[in-house]
Amino acid sequence: MRTAPANASRTTSRLAARADRYPAATAWQRTTGSAACVWMVVFAAFHAYWALGGTFGLPPGESLVDNTPLFIIDLIAIPMNLGGAALALALVQRWGLFFPRWLVLCGAWGCALLMVFHALPAMVDLAVYLAGRRGTPLEGMDRFSVLLYEPYWMLGGLLFTVMALAFQRRTRRTAAQGA
Repeated sequence: MRTAPANASRTTSRLAARADRYPAATAWQRTTGSAACVWMVVFAAFHAYWALGGTFGLPPGESLVDNTPLFIIDLIAIPMNLGGAALALALVQRWGLFFPRWLVLCGAWGCALLMVFHALPAMVDLAVYLAGRRGTPLEGMDRFSVLLYEPYWMLGGLLFTVMALAFQRRTRRTAAQGA
């Protein structure tokens, strides 16, 4: 009969052996992963600040406390961003290799695609604005969204895209390694 500590030890050994099959993240990958983690923590901090009634970073006269749907979204965003921060680190730290590869990649690609597709329409609007082809001036919420909020989302999406690709390549099994 196996004891729980013996089973845990065997499982830990198997996971460590699996993690040892893959190369460590490079310096640029760790830097990019740290940047993605900071991106998420900063966004979580802003959401917490806004949920507590803060208005810095919002358009003039805007408050999330007075807008119930946005307030609820804000409260949901805080733990999601903190989870994203952990995911960013899992992509570059050895402990991230202890999770199933498909799970880490699903999370990374999910974050990347969500952020990029969230920001893409505003990035088109930003390009039109910067080219001087926008028919109406950017004011209020549009100005906030196009010049600040959506470019921040795009930055996060690009960071996670780079990290997802790097993790995918770093953990790819070759035919010589077997299935």
